[in-house]
Amino acid sequence: MQGIHTEMSRSKGAVGLAAVLLHGASDHSARYRHVIDSLNENGIDVITGDLPGFGRSKGLHGHIDRFDEYLGTVDGWVREAERLAGADGRVVVIGHSMGGLVAVRYLQEYGAKHERIIGAVLSSPLLRVAVAIPAWKRQIAKVLDRALPKLRMPSGISTSYLTRSPEVVTAYEQDPLCGGVVSARWYSEIQRAMELAKRDAGKITVPILLMQAGSDKIVAPEEAEPFFHSLAEREQNKFVWYPDCYHELFNEPEQEEIIREMLEWVANS
Repeated sequence: MQGIHTEMSRSKGAVGLAAVLLHGASDHSARYRHVIDSLNENGIDVITGDLPGFGRSKGLHGHIDRFDEYLGTVDGWVREAERLAGADGRVVVIGHSMGGLVAVRYLQEYGAKHERIIGAVLSSPLLRVAVAIPAWKRQIAKVLDRALPKLRMPSGISTSYLTRSPEVVTAYEQDPLCGGVVSARWYSEIQRAMELAKRDAGKITVPILLMQAGSDKIVAPEEAEPFFHSLAEREQNKFVWYPDCYHELFNEPEQEEIIREMLEWVANS
């Protein structure tokens, strides 16, 4: 994983379980330190890092050539998590927003190769953006994808939509590793990945905890429940709707309740 920023966080009383934590778009892993600490406090080791094109990873910011770059990166992290968990250990994948989309596509394409993955937690996964993209913009994006794939444009996401916590919004706005631009190719690859994620939902073979922010203005919240019901039926599958929450569930005022929900589900998986 040359050029990919990776972090390992060991718990003091390991329980043979490791988590792979995946951040969202225009985001980076250090913003989830409080989530990592909670996992560590419950005996769970964590492997995380910055996905290609974001945070401290090398390369053109906001750009990927292929969505598979994300899947290859995550596969390396899962293998490291398996090593951390030990010979009989287990692994859980936790993905927020774009990281949730990456987790879904990873499980669809790589999940069968990793029998020690016991489940995945999806926090407001990116299955469709909340704002409808006009047809003319979609057409321009297709042209740019072929002609100028590395051309980058502002993502257009309002920081006020991230969370109801003004302190978190201010910190995000002042963080040089957050926000910025995304490329025409990145946009096109994300569009393709969202369609595949929904089409192939039944390929996921592990239990899923899907937590969705009901007042999400970044990803379309109405996509979450239909996607959940298209998963293969499993007793441990769980859908939780937080009606008042904005997009970043782990940074909302209810974050302690949300993290506790995740930890309880993981402990029972």
